[in-house]
This record gives sequence, structure tokens and C-alpha cells, in this order.
Amino acid sequence: MYKGKINQKIEEIKLYYSKDKRGMYILRAMEDISLNGDAYTTIEALFRVCQRNDRQLSYSAFREDLAFLLHKGLLHLEGQRLYTTYNWRCEQSAAASLADILRKPSLDKPELPDTLLVNGVQLTGEQHDAVSLALSSRLSLILGGAGTGKTTLVQAIVAHCPSPSGCVLCAPTGKAARNLTTRTGFEARTVHSALGLRPDDDFLEPVQWPYVSLLLVDEASMMTLEMLAGILQRVPGTCRVVLVGDPYQLLSVGTGNVLPDLLSLGIPNITLKTTHRQSKDSAGLVHNTTRFSALSRAADLVFDDSFQLVQLEEKDIQAAIRNEAAKRYLAGENVQVLSPFNRATDLSVQNLNRVIQPLVNPPFEDKHSLKLEKGSVFWDSDRIMVTKNDRERRCCNGDVGILKIRSQPHETPDYSVALPDGRRPSWDDTSRLVHMCTAYAITVHKSQGSEYDTVLMPISKQMQSMMVRNLLYTAITRAKKEVMLFGDPDTLDSAMQRIPYLRKSMLVQKTRMLLLRRAA
Repeated sequence: MYKGKINQKIEEIKLYYSKDKRGMYILRAMEDISLNGDAYTTIEALFRVCQRNDRQLSYSAFREDLAFLLHKGLLHLEGQRLYTTYNWRCEQSAAASLADILRKPSLDKPELPDTLLVNGVQLTGEQHDAVSLALSSRLSLILGGAGTGKTTLVQAIVAHCPSPSGCVLCAPTGKAARNLTTRTGFEARTVHSALGLRPDDDFLEPVQWPYVSLLLVDEASMMTLEMLAGILQRVPGTCRVVLVGDPYQLLSVGTGNVLPDLLSLGIPNITLKTTHRQSKDSAGLVHNTTRFSALSRAADLVFDDSFQLVQLEEKDIQAAIRNEAAKRYLAGENVQVLSPFNRATDLSVQNLNRVIQPLVNPPFEDKHSLKLEKGSVFWDSDRIMVTKNDRERRCCNGDVGILKIRSQPHETPDYSVALPDGRRPSWDDTSRLVHMCTAYAITVHKSQGSEYDTVLMPISKQMQSMMVRNLLYTAITRAKKEVMLFGDPDTLDSAMQRIPYLRKSMLVQKTRMLLLRRAA
């Protein structure tokens, strides 16, 4: 009998509270490896990770603890590849589902009119082809960069689905689901919610969705291996699964290499190439975002008023971003500062917020404020990001709005966050403050699924370890009109050339092996 995620967590908790906590450091290291994207590692690589945390750890002691965890069923060894048992089960399940789909990838093709209209606007030829592909395939990928009409396409797919009442729209995160609902007018949920599960529940229970005729996942670049496994196991064979995303954006914070793996397997796909988002006056920005895959060096980028690199010494970058951001925020512009790092450097989100906040929203004696335990202060009218889902108040991790504080003498202040769509979740205690942060600057990861008129971003030697092609691409494609980069041209050139780390996954190989076995 398969032990799912819940059972694995129970066993880990039992181990933690037992007298013999053998191997807990190994489980923590494996969790970190999974969060960084790898489905598996090797014994030798795992030992090196563990030894970095404990210089006194011997290889013999490590192997004994590893053997104990393997015996307990918490880890799984497949040849030279070491998995958490849950990740191994997810990979096995996803491969089996994909092999089944690839053996019979097509469904009956519905009749479509020659001209498709959405909100009175005629779809382009490539959009028409994408609708046809989505409705005639058991699994399909609709790919395209920012602003290529993916949202319009979603509306058309749902409108022409043979069973519209059986359509389920979802996204990997609450923020992405909210954006999908706002843009399409259709109710969308997180993948976890669509599956009827909390994030820590077991995806791989034998539950089916016989009523679902179409399941569409937006922002599919953020999908994890367990999300893919859960979806494919639950949908009936007659269901159309449509994954919509941008393959050049950042991958998920979690296990898996989902979009690249599905493309390698030859899952039916179409790429939208016509850009509708960026302003036609933004020639440099349009060129750099739509042709990014063909650009290999900084010298290939087009620089103009819509796409600028302000060359600066390291010591001057923070002040330049601070002043530019403050000017634009005070002018009421739709601007966002992005950074690869959340903390640790002068150009991290945390430190950029620290220097921008007093310029944009200066404190004064009678101004209402909320003090955090670590000494930070939120002021009334601060730009705030919610960092944890709150179902009761219908706000999501990643929601950004304006903080409003109402304070009475000798009473705990009430506060709310005014969100752009009109929602205004409120609280009457300060316990929620640990799940909020100032948002004059946010990470590139947090910006996924959002768009702004202008994006400001540091390009610093401090950030070389994080500056890779898909991070830079994700950042610049958030802008509709203007991108301003501040810093070092050599670092920009290096980022253009750095291919992201290829995550360890056996999904492609296992799927192909199953196909060969079934064909034999």
C-alpha cells in the first residue's frame, strides 16, 4: 500500500519526537533539495550538503542514518538516485499518466466557426489554431510570452468547450488564480483548491473527477511535479487538460521541471508570437521581450526610452533606484521595483524598501503606525504585500495594496489593506503583521503573473549568482511601457548568457520507458 504525503509527514513527526532522531538532518537536507527543484539527488551529493552543515559528520555515520531512513520508508533509492518516497511516487504516477495520454493523445475535434470573437475582438489565426488544439487534445500546452493574448485565448477555449459547465480553471498560486478570475471573468481557483486539498494533503489518492470536461491551468511554468501528478491522476480520460504558460519564465518554487519535460515528450503545443501587451511606442521593450529567446548577449538588446540601462558604480545603484522609485511613486505612476534577492545585500528587497519607504510615505508625529516585533514600522498609507493566504478575508499571498490604519487612544489599532480590485480585508489585532511586508520593492518571483507600466531593477555584481536568463526575462516582461535597469553592463551581459540550472528529473525517461514497454 502506497504511503502518501500525509503518511510520510506523520512518520517524520514520529521520528522527530522519538528518543532516536536518527537522520532528521538528512530529511531536512532532502527537503531543501526538493524546494530547489530537484526530484532526486545522489548519496554522495547529499553527504556533501549534510557535511556543510556539520563538519564533524563522518561518512560512515551518515550511511548508517541513511540506511535507517530507507528502512523506515521515508527515502527511496532507485539505482544511484535518491528520492524522498513522496517525490518518487509523484514521478512514477505522472509518468504512468503521461504514457497513457501519449498512447492516445487526441479527442474528437469540435466544430469551430472560421471566425472566433471574444468581447467583439476577432482572434488571430494562431489563437484560432490554439483553441482548436486545446479542444481536440487530452493534454496540450499553450505557450507564449507576456502579452501574447493568452488570457483572451482562455476565454475562447471555455466559450467553445463542448461542456462549459464542466470547465475548471486554476493556477498554481492564489495570486495567479485571482488574476485569472479578474482578467477572464471566470471563477478560478488554486490547483490545491481545485483538487479539494490543502497544500499538505496527499495528491495521489485514487479519487476521480468524472464531471470535469476541461481543466485549464494558467501560469503553468510555476507547476510542481506533485501538481502535475495530482491533476493527471484525477481527470477522466475524456477530459481536456490545457496548460497555459511561458516557458522562458522562472520555474516553480518546488520540485519538478514540468513545462520543459512536457515539451521534451512532444506533448501537443502551440506558441503564440504576436504581442498585444506592450505599448506600440515602446520599440526597445517590445523587441527585447518578443525576441528574447533569440538574443544571447547584452549587445543584442535594443536600448531606447522604453528600455534603458543606467550605468553606475556599485556604490551608487541603491541611491539611484531609491530616488527614481520615489519620484515615480509620488507621481502616482504604476511602477514596481524588482530585485532577485529578498535579503542579505544592499540591493535586496528588504533594504530597498527600507530606503524608499521614508521618501514615498514619510512619517510624522501624529501619523498612525504599526510596529513589528523586529523593530520595523508600517505607516498609514504604506504600500504593503500580503505574504500568506487568508481564506477568511479572501486575500492571497502576493496581493499588494495600500495599508489603512484606524487608531483609537489606548486601543489596539484596526487596519486594512485597500487592494486594486476594490477588496479591503481588515484586521483588529496585530498578529497578522508577520505575514505582511512593505512592497515598494518585491522579488522577481513574487512579480510573476503581474504587470506594471514601469519596472525598475538593479543589475549588480552582488547578484551574479542569481542573475540568469529566465529571471531577467521574467522581470522585463512585467513591464508594459518601460524598463529601467541600474548598474553594470558586464553583469547584464553575463545574465543574458547564463542558462538556468537544469533540475534533476527522470519524468521524461520514465515516460518513454513505459511507452516502449506498452508497445512491446
